[in-house]
Amino acid sequence: MFRHMKKLAALVLSSAITFTSAAAFTGTPTTQFDYILQKIEQSSLYTQNNEMPSEQVAEKNAYIEQNPDKLQEVINEYLQTLDTHSMFLTKEEYEKGFSTLVETSGIGVTIQKQGDKVIIIDIEKASPAAQTGLTIGDEIKKIDGVSIENMEISQMGELLRGETGSQVKVTVLRNGQTIDYTLTRAYIRPSYVSSYTVDEGIEYIRIEAMGSESDLRDFDEIWNGLDEKSTKAVILDLRSNGGGLVDVALEMADIILEDDGTYMGGIQWREDNGGFEKFYSRGTGLPLNEICVLVDENTASAAELLAGILKETGTAEIVGTTTYGKGQGQYHFDVLGGQYRLIVTCMEMNLPQTGCWEGKGITPTVEPSQNNNVIDTALNQLPAIDSNATISYGDKSEQVQALSGRLYLLGYMDTIQDVFDTNMLSALRAFQKDEGLTTGIFAGQKTFEKLEEKINKLKNVGSSGDAVYDTAVEICQKAASEPLRYVSLSDGSYKVA
Repeated sequence: MFRHMKKLAALVLSSAITFTSAAAFTGTPTTQFDYILQKIEQSSLYTQNNEMPSEQVAEKNAYIEQNPDKLQEVINEYLQTLDTHSMFLTKEEYEKGFSTLVETSGIGVTIQKQGDKVIIIDIEKASPAAQTGLTIGDEIKKIDGVSIENMEISQMGELLRGETGSQVKVTVLRNGQTIDYTLTRAYIRPSYVSSYTVDEGIEYIRIEAMGSESDLRDFDEIWNGLDEKSTKAVILDLRSNGGGLVDVALEMADIILEDDGTYMGGIQWREDNGGFEKFYSRGTGLPLNEICVLVDENTASAAELLAGILKETGTAEIVGTTTYGKGQGQYHFDVLGGQYRLIVTCMEMNLPQTGCWEGKGITPTVEPSQNNNVIDTALNQLPAIDSNATISYGDKSEQVQALSGRLYLLGYMDTIQDVFDTNMLSALRAFQKDEGLTTGIFAGQKTFEKLEEKINKLKNVGSSGDAVYDTAVEICQKAASEPLRYVSLSDGSYKVA
C-alpha cells in the first residue's frame, strides 16, 4: 500500500476528518449554515483564500432563518459557484446516487420476478445466504412467515435488509420441497471485480466500481494468479465504472506496472493540506504481451485515473470511446445528524503526461472495429428455406438459391445460384458427408437443420456483438500468439524470460 497516501477517494467517505489549517470562518458555528460553510471552507480545493465575505454569510443566515426549508437550496447554490461536483444531498438522495459506497446489511441475495415467481438469481460470496445454504434458483415463498405473493420486489428487499446481527426467516421452494432458513443479517459488501478466461493465454477482468479495499484485494488475487494460467494478454473492462476510491485505482495501477519508479501522476491538494503529491510504481507487475483497457462515456473518476495511467505510461491500449471527464475528487461528509451528505471537491487528479482531464476525458488509442455482421447481412439477402419442402437435383427456384447461398457461406460453393446442377450436388453431398448425414440428390429437413446449426455457429465465431470487446479480443489473440515474456516457477512466483 502507499502508506504515505492520505486515505482518500474520488468519492471519499468521511464523517470525522480534522484539519490543522485555519479557515476564514472562525469561531464556533451557531447555525446550520455556519456549520456547513465551515466544513466547505476547511476542505474545498477552491475556497482557500476565497472564503465567503462575512456580510454575505449574515445575509444567507437571515434568509434561511426566514425560510428554513431553503437550507439545501442555498448551500447547493453556493457550491455550484465553486465547481460542478460539490453538492449537498439528503440521505435518501445520496443513497440513490452513490449506491456503490453505501453500506447495507442483509443476507446477500439478488432476487428477480420471473412470471409469478420470485427467484434468487445471485448470491454474494461469504454472505449469510451463501454460508447458510441458499442457492441460486431457489424460489422465495415467505419472509418471516409472510407470503410474498403480490409483494413488490422493493418491499421484499426491505424485509430482507435490517440491522447487522438481527435475524430473518426465509422460506424457499427447491425441487418441489419447502425449506426454511434462519439467517443472521450482516454487512454486505458487493463484489465489483470478476474475471474469466477468454481463450488460451487471454484473461478478461471486469471492474464495475472501486467501492472498497476488498475490490483491491480481489483484483490483486486475480492479477497475481495470471502467471499460473500462463496468461499473455489481459482485457481490463472499465466500461460504466463510475469510479470510487482513488487509492484503490493507484494501487491497481501499481500492481499492473512492470517498471520500478514509473511516474504515475499526482494529486493536487490545497496548499495547506500538502500541495501536489506524486506517486511512483514499485515495478512488481507481470510482464504481459498486451493489455487492452475497455472504456466508454460512463467510465469516470478513479476508473479514468487507472485507464489514463496505463495509457500514458505506454502500458496498455485503450479501446472504446472517450471517457466521462471527471478528474476531481471529493470528501463525503455525514452531517446534521445523518440527515444530509455534504460532498466537497478536495483535490484534482493528474495523469503523468497530460495532467487533469476534468471536462475532457481520456481519449482511446484504438477505435473499435465497426464491422457489420457479414453473415447476418448475407442471410438477409437470401430467401428463407421452407423446412417442410425438399430441394432436389435439377430444380430451378428461389429455394435452390436459398440452399446454395448457405452452402456458399459455409465454404462449400464458390457462387450462389438458382439452378441445382452437378456442381451444387457435389457441394451438397460434401456437406452431408461432413455432418454425418445420408448423401443423396436432394436436401430435406435433416439437412436444413444441420445447415442452420452450422450457420449459427459461424455467426458466433469471433463476434460477441460487442465491437469494443471484439476489437480487444482480436488485439489480444495476436499478442497471445507471441512467446511468453516470463517463466513460472514451482514456488508460485515467476521470472522474466
